[in-house]
Amino acid sequence: MTPKIENKTWKGVLAMRAFLAMPIIIALMVFPVPVWAESSVPQEDAEAQSQLPLIIAQVQPESGSEEIDDDSVVFDDLEDLEEGEQVLEEESASIADPLQPWNRMWHHFNDKTYFWMFKPMAQGYRFVVPEGFRISFSNFYTNATAPVRIFNSLFQLKINYFFTEFGRFLINTTIGVVGMRDCAKDCFGIKPHDEDFGQTLGHYGVGHGIYLVWPFLGPSSVRDTIGKGADSFLSFTGILSPVDLEVPVWVGLKTHEIVNDISLRIGDYERLKEAAIDPYIAIRDGYAQRRKKAVQE
Repeated sequence: MTPKIENKTWKGVLAMRAFLAMPIIIALMVFPVPVWAESSVPQEDAEAQSQLPLIIAQVQPESGSEEIDDDSVVFDDLEDLEEGEQVLEEESASIADPLQPWNRMWHHFNDKTYFWMFKPMAQGYRFVVPEGFRISFSNFYTNATAPVRIFNSLFQLKINYFFTEFGRFLINTTIGVVGMRDCAKDCFGIKPHDEDFGQTLGHYGVGHGIYLVWPFLGPSSVRDTIGKGADSFLSFTGILSPVDLEVPVWVGLKTHEIVNDISLRIGDYERLKEAAIDPYIAIRDGYAQRRKKAVQE
């Protein structure tokens, strides 16, 4: 194939992806009001059901559980800190941390970024945008990451999870208006299952490697960093990338995703941080414990 034909083919692929993305963008502008009316739930329920991270990383926390669920600027899931405090009372899950000084530096950076940037933005956003709208947007972003859960369920040969997640995606994309309402759960009682590529690697015996804290992305490991990269191609970030949209538009959508999710759980991180003797250790140990449970399930 000549370079000219290859270039033409590639442009056609990009045009098709942009075309498929347009209904989602239009739906976000047209349908929030009726969906809000159907989707409004108490604040505490929204926090417990949320599957989205509070930062850029596409990390799906445990879904359908009774515990608080995804990630603040400094860690993947508020549940991590709770479990970090309990880790000495439960079966311990250790993770090598030879880069602790480096990791602590980024932990401190992420902590300050949360308090100085993301939290003030989320507080202003929460004041202006009604809770029902914010829950609907959260549902949309969760639905946009459904391919991550669908394919990783298949990779791990969890066929029942595969069909569950595929069914949820079809229901929420259609009846739920591109995912603005979690109709699969609200109307049919179909609860989600969290699966990601880091879990897939762990399912086949790949260990964590060493513990890592990334700026903005929070706690991770060598295995889960690779997993996050793989999942990004199937997530909202991969579907609507700067290749398809103008960079400012893409950055705006991602910022909205982060701030919207933080607005639904302001105060949780602060309370859990105050309860920890050493937040860094609590978050690290909680992260290892939670990821171990996720792989075992």
